Amino acid sequence: MQHSETIKIAHIGGGSQNWAPTVIRDIIFKRGMERLRLDIRLLDIDAPRAKAIETLFDVKLKEWGIDRVRIRAAAEAREALSNADFVLITISTGRLEAMRHDLAIPEKYGVYHTVGDTSGPGGWSRSLRNIPVFKTYAELIKKVAPKAYVLNYTNPMGTLTKVLADELGPNKVVGLCHGLFEALEVLQRIFGLQSEKEVITRFAGLNHFFWVLDMKINGRDGHKMLRDKMKGRKFHELVGEAYEDPMGFSSRYLLAGELLENYGHLPYIGDRHTCEFFSCYITSPELMERFGLKRTSIEDRERGYRAAAERIKLWTEGKEADFALNTEPSRETAADIMHAIVFNEGFTDVVNTVNAGQVPNLPLGAVVETMGLVDSSGFRALAAGPLPESIKAVVAPHAEVQIRTVQAGLSGDKEAALMALVADPVCARLTVSDIKKMGQELIAANRRFMHKG
Repeated sequence: MQHSETIKIAHIGGGSQNWAPTVIRDIIFKRGMERLRLDIRLLDIDAPRAKAIETLFDVKLKEWGIDRVRIRAAAEAREALSNADFVLITISTGRLEAMRHDLAIPEKYGVYHTVGDTSGPGGWSRSLRNIPVFKTYAELIKKVAPKAYVLNYTNPMGTLTKVLADELGPNKVVGLCHGLFEALEVLQRIFGLQSEKEVITRFAGLNHFFWVLDMKINGRDGHKMLRDKMKGRKFHELVGEAYEDPMGFSSRYLLAGELLENYGHLPYIGDRHTCEFFSCYITSPELMERFGLKRTSIEDRERGYRAAAERIKLWTEGKEADFALNTEPSRETAADIMHAIVFNEGFTDVVNTVNAGQVPNLPLGAVVETMGLVDSSGFRALAAGPLPESIKAVVAPHAEVQIRTVQAGLSGDKEAALMALVADPVCARLTVSDIKKMGQELIAANRRFMHKG
């Protein structure tokens, strides 16, 4: 894109109490962005939440002495999106009340989701109610902001990023997730490294289900170094202390260690996500206890939402919260991506993009997670190479389900959607008739969000 004095950013889900303060703060203070005026529009179906973010930044911008940034809640989608240079998406259609069904209905059939936002019946249900919404936004973006680059943070990352990319073009859309950062943090801890930059990885797979295919630690074979360190010990013992994820849960890497030992490659270490790609780990309470797999309940999430709302209130009032909204950047990379595109300065990042061969033995058209390059031409995935056959065997079926779920969600074909769920490996322990019955219950629970065609 051509350099412009004012950059317009539309944030769909701009009332997000967790995402909006962090990502907007990062954009404001990204080095180089001080040369630009920023026009940030917040769109949220919950207007008071968007207004709360607007008010928060009115206060903080005065405190920081910044007058080049305008942040305003928008009344409707066309107003927010018109002529946008960038679109951020952080929404959850139906919010927690809809997600309650994603967890409760599969539980009746013996599927005990730990998170429930990506794969299995919970992820499938979440996809189906979000797909029509994302399609509508994609069509509007194409009409009123045809030059916009879209950064999606909403799960299921794979299906929803595909809906956007298929409508707007693969180089205009990226899905963002910070899973690799967790692995780098753990490796830095294990090897006592000064910086995570001492670790170079080649990884590939799906969001929340990627695998480190190769890693170099200061030029040496990282997997061999890890095996040497593990002699007589388990992976979780090397870490020393448990990693607490953002929801405050920890499995102590027991599942990551199990997969590393048996597949020879380090998986995504977020066990509560990884377990949801296998039928065994979330259909057996005994295995869940053995591997320390904790479930995030709706009540847990409600407490998190209340805490975030209170934090915003305290920040707005100039009072101390559990942490400060200061000028220090987070680990999220939305600001880096925008800077790279505006100023055509190449930036490499973890990207979720449509597979055009960067992972040659996963289905073309599925959204895969690899390293990618960002510059003024948009998003370009870097070749990761094929997955080892043993890993491909567990990853590829999920990629196929992703494609079929998107097709069914866009067409409104209920039977095709149910058969996509039947093919989901997470449901492997259920009979076909029970899977379809479970799927019909989930569709009924989501009826008001579904495709009406």
